[in-house]
Amino acid sequence: MLTQLARVSLDADGRFATATELQFIKDYLESADHRISAYEKIRDAEEQIMDQIEEKALEKNARVFHKGTRDMVETCRRDRKHLLKSSAAAMLVSDLDRLRDSMLLWQRTLINAFQDQQTSQIVSQVTPKVMEQQLTPEEAKQMTPALQLSQALLS
Repeated sequence: MLTQLARVSLDADGRFATATELQFIKDYLESADHRISAYEKIRDAEEQIMDQIEEKALEKNARVFHKGTRDMVETCRRDRKHLLKSSAAAMLVSDLDRLRDSMLLWQRTLINAFQDQQTSQIVSQVTPKVMEQQLTPEEAKQMTPALQLSQALLS
C-alpha cells in the first residue's frame, strides 16, 4: 500500500487521481480488518506456527534441517521467523514489492549460496497449510499472496 500510495502521488502530481488509481485504497480498506486480525494472530502464535512448520517439514524429510552432519534447526528457525515477520508485515500494509526487494531476493541469494533449495522448497510447501490452520479463510486469503511470492522466489 505504501509503495502504491507513493506511486499514485507521483503519477497524479498536479492532477486528481483517477478512480482506477484509487481503487487499491478502497480494496485495502475493505480488507483492513482481516489483515489486522491475521497479523495479530500470526504475531501471537509465532512460536506455535514455527513448531508446526518444523513438524510438517520433518514429516516430509527427517533431515530437512541438517547440512551434512550439522544440525541447522535453530539457524533455519531464526530465518523462518524473520521471513514470517516480514511476510506478515507485507500482508498488513499490502506491499509485496517491499517484501520481494528487501527480504526475498536476499534470502534467495543465501539459499543458492548454501545450496538449501530442498529445505526451502519443503518449508514453502508446508507453510501455507500451517497458515490455513491458524487463520480464518478470509485472513488466509490476505496472507496467501505473500506466501505465494515467497514460494515462487525461494523454491
